[in-house]
Amino acid sequence: MLSFKDKVIYGSGNFTYGVTLQVLATYLVFYGTAILGLSGSIVGMIIAISVVWDAISDPFMGYISDTTKNKYFGRRHLYMIVGAVGLSIFNAFLWRIDAGLSKNLKIIVLLLFVVLIKTFMTVFATPYNALGAELTEDYHERTSIQAYRTVFFSLGLAFTTVIGMFVFFKSTDLYPVGQLNPAAYANLGLTISILVIIFSAMSIIGTFKFIPNLPVNNKNEKRDIKKLIHEFKYIFNNKNYVYVICAYLSGNIATAILASMGLHVFTYTFNMNNNEIGYLFTIMFGLSVLMQPFWYKITTKYDKKQGALIAVAFILFGSLMFALMVINRELIREHSKIVLLYAVFSGIGFGGLITIPFSMVADTIDEGELISGSRAEGLYYGGLTFSYKISQSFAIFLLGIILDIIKFDSSLKIQTDSTIMLLGIVTAIGIIIALLFALYFYSKYALTKEKLEETKELLEKRKLKV
Repeated sequence: MLSFKDKVIYGSGNFTYGVTLQVLATYLVFYGTAILGLSGSIVGMIIAISVVWDAISDPFMGYISDTTKNKYFGRRHLYMIVGAVGLSIFNAFLWRIDAGLSKNLKIIVLLLFVVLIKTFMTVFATPYNALGAELTEDYHERTSIQAYRTVFFSLGLAFTTVIGMFVFFKSTDLYPVGQLNPAAYANLGLTISILVIIFSAMSIIGTFKFIPNLPVNNKNEKRDIKKLIHEFKYIFNNKNYVYVICAYLSGNIATAILASMGLHVFTYTFNMNNNEIGYLFTIMFGLSVLMQPFWYKITTKYDKKQGALIAVAFILFGSLMFALMVINRELIREHSKIVLLYAVFSGIGFGGLITIPFSMVADTIDEGELISGSRAEGLYYGGLTFSYKISQSFAIFLLGIILDIIKFDSSLKIQTDSTIMLLGIVTAIGIIIALLFALYFYSKYALTKEKLEETKELLEKRKLKV
């Protein structure tokens, strides 16, 4: 059993992933359109290209990490170091792009930095996620470890949005709407890069002691792209794994829609200022952290599948409320605190949907070992993020096009009535549809604690025979 200190140290690394993921998800579309003056379709295309590359690189990074032999760094830690350093450098550059550059040059620079950030994010996160699955074989402790990851992940999300709104995007005489201040993005980007170094170093240094006891690559076979493709196809024969990743990507499409369009909706549809948006995200991310003991108890009492379904139900209920708020947006503009109800239900459910799926994937790896005779944590988690990012790239690309279709004009401080309405309607409908798919796929998952125990017994018998 891992100590409280060890779980905190490992979990702290997920702050790195959360804070960089959220700054891209929350601000990049707004930054590209409202600050750099690029069209929504161009920014959407840039993000789509970067995410497709990111998704393709995930399974490769997982395979490389799984097949690494290094007595000092093990299979994971060296890549985590390289990923964290590269991520911090290029994130700082991204948010300092000169809006006075020519349109074509802005497109090239923005694409370059986003692709580099995504690359180094993969180099860090894929081995980091695989490491979490290797730290324990206990069914419930896997959920506990993921809960600590979720706490730091949510803190990373909260820092980016909450602190961003309260501190970096304060209103000034020159920029009454703080989100339109270019200097705020540069300062936020530099601060995030510093935090990436601090939190990744904590996790990397703190988990070094586990390397001698972690699984190692004892095979002498060379890396082979054909073998990678074969193994990648093989893991998708694991039905429970497929159900988890499909449910996870559906849930994350919902969050991608909110992250990409939310700032537009809260700013233009509901006329919320930076402080009001900050309070909303404070509640959402605060509850996702505070509710971790609740989700741990739910999964130990009712199992992980039921816990995931309940989490989706919370967010779905909040999203239906959000849709009603868009329809009654004139009332919401006068009483913006009503939007906080959406944050409450979404925050509670969000906490569950970050923690539970990663724990479920760890269980499917055991099931996969029984089928194939080998473990591939990096490839399994690479496959998880591959599927999620491919779908996310499509969602974000589509939203960029929609911004142009509904005639969002970054040069206007006040958008047309039809644009304001459609911003909210498209966001609400997209989130609800994605969540309904998540409900369906989680309902198909069939791996329980009892079935996993049977799997482990069969694995032990196989090892004794060998």
